[in-house]
Amino acid sequence: MRRLNFLLTLLLVIVLDKGLAQGCSDAGFCTFGNLKHQESDSIRGSKIQMSFPFGLGDEEVRIFAPSLQFDHQFSSRWAIQTKVTWNHANGNLAAVSGPGDLYLAGIYAAPLPAYWKISAMLGAKAPLNNSSLGKDGMDLPMVYQSSLGTVDLITGVSFLNRNWVVSFGCQQPISGANGNHFLPDYWDSPEAAAYPASNEIVRKGDVLMRVSYAREFGTRWLLQGGVLNIYHLGEDTYTRPQSTGRIAIKGSRGLTMNVTGSAWANISPSFKVGITAGIPFVVRDIRPDGLTRSFVVSPEVQWKL
Repeated sequence: MRRLNFLLTLLLVIVLDKGLAQGCSDAGFCTFGNLKHQESDSIRGSKIQMSFPFGLGDEEVRIFAPSLQFDHQFSSRWAIQTKVTWNHANGNLAAVSGPGDLYLAGIYAAPLPAYWKISAMLGAKAPLNNSSLGKDGMDLPMVYQSSLGTVDLITGVSFLNRNWVVSFGCQQPISGANGNHFLPDYWDSPEAAAYPASNEIVRKGDVLMRVSYAREFGTRWLLQGGVLNIYHLGEDTYTRPQSTGRIAIKGSRGLTMNVTGSAWANISPSFKVGITAGIPFVVRDIRPDGLTRSFVVSPEVQWKL
């Protein structure tokens, strides 16, 4: 127990110590399906999970993004997962709330030699708004938006055993520009100039690689830690009314590397609680999609039905 308390304390100290870094860049897929490291469940049945992540975004915008997730395991090989999100953002321009995204995926798993297993996922993300939350008739920057406003295709494959998970994933927007119209020079506010332009922004896709390790302590505690790499495949673009074409956002392509950790406690055979955290160490130069986070901490609860 002393060792566990020390590890949890160390995790929180690291999160707070790195609070001035900027990274994360997760468009949603690193916490979805088989791309999120948690113990695999091959027993038929259903479970519900609620997450309550809090993070700090551009210009210290405070972001609270709760989600409700439902999983059903048909057999040792087939499962489905669905998730719906909400978002509240509070910063120096406004405080706004709105529905986020709806996720759906099918997951197939099969055994491999030497106690390993492979898991493959095919899923999609659909927006519940078009990124047009605003103030006084003006669209807010993307960091305030509750959704990226695009339909995305999500794929992933994971190799896992009792302790290790190695995952590869891809999230590709397929619906083009969203409905955001933020241009900082259209705002009569000096604070707005600090946010990147995102008028009719078109995001490039992201690829993911995660390596994580889990260890059980008795029958109650599970600790996990790892490295999450997200590479943005190209430069995002936006438009201006005076421009004849799309404008590339320099520095929006590149790598973000995050260190992640979590701790779970089994309260009963059907109920457990946990906390997950992530901090960045390598970052892209600019993230006009509003996905900057200096840290993320997420309490979570899970029920088996």
